[in-house]
Amino acid sequence: MPTANPTYSDIKALLDILIPPTDANIASAPHQAFWRNLDRNGMIALTTAQWGVDGQLVVPGNPATSNLYLALAGKPPFDGSELPQMPDVSADPNARLATPEELAMVSAWISKGAPA
Repeated sequence: MPTANPTYSDIKALLDILIPPTDANIASAPHQAFWRNLDRNGMIALTTAQWGVDGQLVVPGNPATSNLYLALAGKPPFDGSELPQMPDVSADPNARLATPEELAMVSAWISKGAPA
C-alpha cells in the first residue's frame, strides 16, 4: 500500500484488509462496517459520539484529533483506558491491527487533507 500519497480508496482498502468483508463479527461492533457505504465526503463528515467517543472521525490535516487514526494507532481514548484499539481483535479474531507502515499511511492521508 502506498504511504507517501495515499487516497481515500487506499484507506478503504486498508480497512477491508484489517476487517475482511467476509468477517461476520463486524456486525456486532457499534460502528459495524461504516466505511463500506461511505464516500470520502461522508467519512469526513462523520462524527463518532454514537460510538462512544466525541469528535470527528477524520479531521483533515490533523491525525492527532482524528478518531480514525487514534483508534487504529491505539492512542487515547483507544488505548484500553476507555475503549480498545481498533479493530478490537479480542472481540473479533478475524481482524488484525494495523502495522506501523499502515498507520503511517493513514497519518499521511489525514495530514495531506484526506484527499479523495
